[in-house]
Amino acid sequence: MLLTSSWNEVLKVISNFNFWSILLAASFVIFLGFIFQKKSLIFKDWEKVVVKIILYAALPALALKSFLVDLNPKDMGEAITIAVIGIIFYTSLTFGSKYFFIKSSKPRQDTLAMSVAFSSAVYFGVAIMKAINPDAAITSKIDLYSSLFLIGFWIFMFSAASNIMQRKYFEEQEMQEALIGKKQKVINFFKVFKNPIIIATFVGIFLWLFQLVPGVKIIKGEYSISRIDQYIPGVKEILSILAPLASPLAWFSMGATLAKSEIKEAFKSKIVWWATFVKSIITPLICLSLFIIGSLILKSINGTGLSSLAMVLCVAIIASPTANTIVGYAVLYDKEPKLASRVGTLTILLSIIIIPFWILTSSAIGETSIFGG
Repeated sequence: MLLTSSWNEVLKVISNFNFWSILLAASFVIFLGFIFQKKSLIFKDWEKVVVKIILYAALPALALKSFLVDLNPKDMGEAITIAVIGIIFYTSLTFGSKYFFIKSSKPRQDTLAMSVAFSSAVYFGVAIMKAINPDAAITSKIDLYSSLFLIGFWIFMFSAASNIMQRKYFEEQEMQEALIGKKQKVINFFKVFKNPIIIATFVGIFLWLFQLVPGVKIIKGEYSISRIDQYIPGVKEILSILAPLASPLAWFSMGATLAKSEIKEAFKSKIVWWATFVKSIITPLICLSLFIIGSLILKSINGTGLSSLAMVLCVAIIASPTANTIVGYAVLYDKEPKLASRVGTLTILLSIIIIPFWILTSSAIGETSIFGG
């Protein structure tokens, strides 16, 4: 019976028209970026403009929009568990992934570790899961689950990862010591909270949690006053227009990055293949294990466990290609930029296989009694 349910879930994903459509659409937009760059149809340094649009408009809008949903107090246990799993995962990978490359030099360790730890989360995993589940109610859950899970991602991406990629010393020193041992490092760490994505995330969390206050459902007698998208004209529309920009712009820039990358060298390098294996196979497996443990703990408390949708989504997020931001850090701080670019290139090229594999695998596991459906 269990095998039948898991197999049916796999068939459901494989036969989903939207699943293959979004993969083809992403591939096509990446190909467009590749052609535009090869033919020099775009102006010099255009990536800086695109990155600013994504970081200062699209992603903050997406983060805020994700939390503008009704809060059911019964779901708080699941929400907290997902956020905690995300923080545990990104803490572990940020400071621990260097040990997968212990034989490499320190600069290579830093670059490879960050390439493994951080994914193009929103642009691939989230977009594909939304395509598979186009229903508005499920899409809202996907936005909420991903935002909760990625709290740790945004904090560590713009603090620890940035500091790790900047450091030039070669002696063994824990990043935690670097963050708290010097006043300047502490100041740099807290600068992360000026980032628009993190500001939008915490504003969204506040508005979402504010619904727990008794007697705040005063808008039409149904919505909380914190649901600003329901009573401030234009808010819902603005967020709905800006939020979807992130994925296509990122895909296009990834294609352009591929055009400037040394694809042949990426396929020839053993260390690049090893990093890609760690990124595409080991890290999703770690994420899956954390969700199994988290679901078992939650199930012992409330009897239902974590949603299988949340688990599949987050595994798909981790299986996504290396984040463009890490490649950008490598170039900016001259920290093995060619190596970072090659890992990013190979993970993008293999994502057409890796992401479906993990969605199918985790969907089958999600049908077991460990998860709450």
